[in-house]
Amino acid sequence: MDTYSGILVTHEGIFYGDLIVDELTFEESRIEKDDFVISPTFFNAHTHLGDAAFREAPREDLELLVGPNGYKHRMLAQTDKSVLRDYAALEVKESRKCGTSHFLDFREGGKVGLAVTEGLDGVLTLARPSSVEEAEKMDVFGFAYSSTRDHEMDLIEEVRGLAKRKKKIFGIHAGERDCEDVESALSLHPDLVVHMNMCQEMIKAFIDSGIPVVSCIRSNAFFNLINLRSYEILSEYDLWLIGTDNAMISTASILDEMHFAAYLMGNEEAIFRAATSGYGIFSLRHGYIIFNREYSFKRTSNPILTLVRRAGIRDIEKVVLP
Repeated sequence: MDTYSGILVTHEGIFYGDLIVDELTFEESRIEKDDFVISPTFFNAHTHLGDAAFREAPREDLELLVGPNGYKHRMLAQTDKSVLRDYAALEVKESRKCGTSHFLDFREGGKVGLAVTEGLDGVLTLARPSSVEEAEKMDVFGFAYSSTRDHEMDLIEEVRGLAKRKKKIFGIHAGERDCEDVESALSLHPDLVVHMNMCQEMIKAFIDSGIPVVSCIRSNAFFNLINLRSYEILSEYDLWLIGTDNAMISTASILDEMHFAAYLMGNEEAIFRAATSGYGIFSLRHGYIIFNREYSFKRTSNPILTLVRRAGIRDIEKVVLP
């Protein structure tokens, strides 16, 4: 039986014991073994994997690059779906090697766009239907839209109602560049909201409603929309998550996202929690990452700090996927 003994680090604490790979279980032990550092796999709470094919995205502002008529959507429209799928699959494959086992993907393109990620291991699709009739025909994890200012509110409200009836996840972007779309997003009572970086004064409304909030800090930096105060507020929230946003500007690896976040805001324990608590929030089973102690973890006195700040692929002995 394939077994690894060591320290299991979780957002609930540190435990000693044995990871039994074949059974995907960790058994605590009274004996303090530390041959390996073991972590739950990471949960990427926000991706757009369909644009992974566009590796040289121009440095433009938010609306010009990813808005409804921006560069990204023009490129998606003119690129063959098989090409988009090849690059999305590659992004998922490489990110899973680095310990990210699940991706909550906001999938553009209606029913046709589903082909880009359909069947890819670990991808949980939140579709963007153009009508309620189209939404009815979709067998997906849930539905999601960009800012409420990008779509007809009647459509968003109807799809949100459908998601509730079908017990599907519903997500929305809000507060990425200002507060103008936040009230309308909140009125939908979504299952998660992405961003809120530029509307710190309304974050408490989502916290009070128990709505998970996803930060994509590298993406915010790319668009010059960093707001450290928002991340500080969210770091105290149990339902704070992190994602990587557009794959054309950031890798889908949460390990990469954690490194960047740690240098901006500190609070490594909160960052680690945000990278792993998605499994509990969405009732999914995580896997495990087994880190060797030859490099980054050699003689470390704080394995979570080491993991969040500097652990890399050379430190990964094995990723056990659920």
